[in-house]
Amino acid sequence: MAGRATFTGWGKCVPPVKLTNADLEHLVDTDDDWIVERTGIRERGISHVETTDLAEVAALKALAAAGLEAADIDMLILATVTPEITCPSNACFLQERLGAVNAAAFDLNAACSGWIYGTATASSMIAAGVAERVLLVGAEKLHWVMDYWDRATCILFGDGAGAAVLEPSDTGEGVLAADLGADGVAGRTMVFPTLGTRGRLSSVRDPFVHRLHFDGRAVFKIAVQGIEASVRRALDRAGLDLADVDAVIPHQANERIISAAARRLGIDTDRVMLNIGTHGNSAAASVPMALVDALEAGLIRPGSIVVQTAFGGGVTWGSTVTRWGERVEPLGGCDAALPACDETVFDLLAPNRDFYAPLHPDPAVDPVA
Repeated sequence: MAGRATFTGWGKCVPPVKLTNADLEHLVDTDDDWIVERTGIRERGISHVETTDLAEVAALKALAAAGLEAADIDMLILATVTPEITCPSNACFLQERLGAVNAAAFDLNAACSGWIYGTATASSMIAAGVAERVLLVGAEKLHWVMDYWDRATCILFGDGAGAAVLEPSDTGEGVLAADLGADGVAGRTMVFPTLGTRGRLSSVRDPFVHRLHFDGRAVFKIAVQGIEASVRRALDRAGLDLADVDAVIPHQANERIISAAARRLGIDTDRVMLNIGTHGNSAAASVPMALVDALEAGLIRPGSIVVQTAFGGGVTWGSTVTRWGERVEPLGGCDAALPACDETVFDLLAPNRDFYAPLHPDPAVDPVA
């Protein structure tokens, strides 16, 4: 058996174009105060490139932070719910882009819990000796499936990517425990059927079918209870309790959900990473981007007990407990970046507005010219 899996590199990619709450006031009947009060979000990234492009930048930064080359990686896992295509996997696209010629590669879909499922998978592979260096990436282009006439959903989601390198360690650091779960019965609370094989072959997509179906109230209750229970189980498996936790990196779904879960766990807010205000809900990219920000903010220190936790469509949930290693600074830097974008945020969202317009024959707000 190999040692525990420890995080040795990390990086993220945030699109240069932002959808602000002020922008949303031109699209739907809303305002900044309404959005911030209910979600904590002020802006979110909107990508002008594809999911794999986001993943590539985050991955290159994580590799540089770990002091590794792509050829050093022997397993590549890409967590996403918004792949470019179904086959080949986006992980294989990414392997080609990076030149990770020695890596097995596969996609993983657990919606917003994808990063936690991926961490559990990567750490288990390392502990079993199946892999030695794993590149784990969470990447999403969520705006592609959003109805920007529907204020209940379009205010929540953003695009982005985060990545990390995990390697074995025999010094006591690394992933100590994980808890994963799912409730398929409750899965109907968050659904978008785009990219599936359900139904008949057709050149026409139905905007009613191919949209996010989201029950916010049900999700809130499931999320708060699910996060609390999952974190407690993971800590119990690690032989730790809540007082031992130095940092919590939660899925950035909604500030109210995060605050409610923290209260139920009795965890002070100064131990909880929040970046939802500038990132929105970025599904599988959410936790790794927050992890990078937590490291840069000094929330994670050498030897810190770090809890990462998430819930998502499925319904899925999961938590990991990690004893962080001695290094909290990257070994190297990387200037990888997305190409410049010469379009406005309204240009990028225009195809979505046009596609979903038939569902809203009497919009409260006129379309943006």
